[in-house]
Amino acid sequence: MEYRMEELLPVVGKLVEKFTSKESSSVTFETAQMLMEGVIYCIEQCFPASGTALEAAKKMPAEEAYRIGYGLAVEKVYKAKAVYDGLIVDFQDYGCRNYRETVREGMPAFFLKYDAKFQPQNHILTLDYPSLGQHENLCGINLIYEYLCDIALEKRILECFDREAVQMLLKRTEEYHDILYMENLCSLVLLRAVGCMIAGANGAGLELSLKDIEEIRGFFKGNTKEQIENKVAVYMRIIIEKAKLAPQASHFQGLVHEYAVRIYNALEDDGLKGVFL
Repeated sequence: MEYRMEELLPVVGKLVEKFTSKESSSVTFETAQMLMEGVIYCIEQCFPASGTALEAAKKMPAEEAYRIGYGLAVEKVYKAKAVYDGLIVDFQDYGCRNYRETVREGMPAFFLKYDAKFQPQNHILTLDYPSLGQHENLCGINLIYEYLCDIALEKRILECFDREAVQMLLKRTEEYHDILYMENLCSLVLLRAVGCMIAGANGAGLELSLKDIEEIRGFFKGNTKEQIENKVAVYMRIIIEKAKLAPQASHFQGLVHEYAVRIYNALEDDGLKGVFL
């Protein structure tokens, strides 16, 4: 972004007037910093990955880029709300408190409190329930929108399995570790589903027995970490395709490597039961 400070200050100055309702021309350093960050955040909305759009934005006066960027941020709020409205229909938390508190309780608070004008960079929520997406460099409405898209996608995977089976799997996991489950539900469910497919067990019901664990052990016995990863990838692809989410398969790719590492280490330590049961 090629804007000098003297180009940005007039934009911030006008925002200060609105922030103070023209009752003062000065604000605290922290407030000024917040407003400057907000201006920069909105201007950055004019800078998508497209090089053509980037060059066009560079030629705009800072005030125009801010105005357009602010409009884009507001538009994304409406897009995020539409995603959320679809997500919350028939939403099941499966007894996962972290999932419920973030999606059902936290998100409505975000839409009530988000301030696109004075603090668009603040996404307000800590998003304690993790999605499978990687969005470390995002903040504000950009992060919330991508996060909700993640959760909506992952919800479709969870709906492929019996609700009570997911609830029971979560309950047993929490009882085994004697702590509330704070990780991603899809991560838990898909690992069990892969195990069920390998053992020829009830996939939808997510049921595995000790005999099934021996089947899984034999399936991976003597494999390298890379071979295990290739085998897991095959079954993950089958599950994703059955869920009719093949175009979004890359979203779940990180789990393949994670599962392979866990399985490989468990084979070495004779701990496969702990991974799958």
